[in-house]
Amino acid sequence: MDLDLKGKRAIVTGGTRGIGRAIAERLAREGAHVALCARTPAAVEETVSHLRLLGVQAFGAALDVRDSDAFRGWFASAVEYLGGLDLAVSNVSTRPTMQGDEGWREAFDTDFLQHKRMADLALPHLQAGREGSLLFVSSIASVLTVLPPGEDAYGAMKAALVALTGQLAARHGAKGVRVNAVSPGPILFPGGVWEQIRTAAPALFERAAALSALGRHGRPEEVADAVAFLLSPRASYISGANLRIDGAAVKTVNF
Repeated sequence: MDLDLKGKRAIVTGGTRGIGRAIAERLAREGAHVALCARTPAAVEETVSHLRLLGVQAFGAALDVRDSDAFRGWFASAVEYLGGLDLAVSNVSTRPTMQGDEGWREAFDTDFLQHKRMADLALPHLQAGREGSLLFVSSIASVLTVLPPGEDAYGAMKAALVALTGQLAARHGAKGVRVNAVSPGPILFPGGVWEQIRTAAPALFERAAALSALGRHGRPEEVADAVAFLLSPRASYISGANLRIDGAAVKTVNF
């Protein structure tokens, strides 16, 4: 299926590894021009070079999205490079590294506030773009009441992100912008958390895989394919949705 993404102008945060890298590459293969950011300069340089080999324009910079000044500056440069903005994917996430109040602040900054900042910056440009579409990468942690130790804040922030998705979809639909989210389950990729768990805690790795009705972890490309569709004009009547991509790991009806 042709997703009608050729020539679209897209921004993807956290675009050098895992889900973000797969999304950036999927959009580029559809002919979209892509600007991305991540924290590691070498990874940004390599990813940008790879995307350009696919025949599209690509732009990137290394920064921490929690640094509001750095992010705002990069975002402005990215939109200028692309000549406007049609698609925005707010993907960056983290795993807990702190406990107590500091852990909650860390989760708020990384797993909610920077997504809200991305939306505030992107929406005016998406309204002026072509069939504007904004997508957040959340997690099935948003609906789980039993989480691994230290991940309570992570799950709460992902739930807030899904709520924000619905609010923005209702507010900006009349302005021609669709807003959606995806909630992946455990996704396995080189250097990712589940690869680390496979080595450090193989029993936990197997239990997580068994949660899926398909009996395995997901792949970044499986998330990216769904994201590309939701961003595209082919999904022109889908807004305010949160799509679980978890192989039926969550055993509830998904209204």
